[in-house]
Amino acid sequence: MPDGDAISLPDLVYQSLRAQILRGALKPGQRLRQEELSRELAVSRVPLREAMTRLAADGLVELNPRRGYAVKSLRPSEIVEIFELRAVVEEHAGFRAAYARTSEDVAEAERLLKASEAIDLRSEKSIESWSQLNYQFHARIIASAGREHLARFAGLLRDTVEPYIRVEVSMTGDVEEAQLDHQQLFTAYRDGDAPELARLSREHVEHTAQRLLRGLRERQRNVDSLRRPEVQKRATGDVSPD
Repeated sequence: MPDGDAISLPDLVYQSLRAQILRGALKPGQRLRQEELSRELAVSRVPLREAMTRLAADGLVELNPRRGYAVKSLRPSEIVEIFELRAVVEEHAGFRAAYARTSEDVAEAERLLKASEAIDLRSEKSIESWSQLNYQFHARIIASAGREHLARFAGLLRDTVEPYIRVEVSMTGDVEEAQLDHQQLFTAYRDGDAPELARLSREHVEHTAQRLLRGLRERQRNVDSLRRPEVQKRATGDVSPD
């Protein structure tokens, strides 16, 4: 009889794929070929399909007719909508957490904050470490609110945009504003200042959205500038024959 605490194979596959999506190893819009994933993860199609169904319910992948599953790709308007929802949810979570947090919660949040501040963001590996600590810092504060449904909904919203946040951090390496926000959040959290923690939680989400959207616009401008000379050549007929 299997151990009741053992993780099932579909759960393991789900956790592996979810982690790859969140850290950007599987990129937005990327097709997920089941035969390749089956070989990579050394599993059959059955647990893979179960994992895909769960990821689709989480909003991390989508099923396209005749093309199979792909990592969910968000339009800028969808990103804005998700951050608007996050601002409301995390504002409320911050307010509740200031009242419900324990001394253990405060100590763990402080440990995560100090660990993130100690990271030198000059390598891809260090950026991944910072992103993990950033995720855990916010998750700890939200979980300490003691509201299970709130924490689950906040997690789903965060996971949906997490790949984009990590891309922005990896491109710019700029976390100075985020770190300043974290210090202020922690102070209010430690002091049990509910109105202040609620306000700062909303503002932090808004700051993150602004940085992300600014980065996406800049990246799109760079792509457009690279395409423009080729488009102009085609428009004028000045294209070298093959």
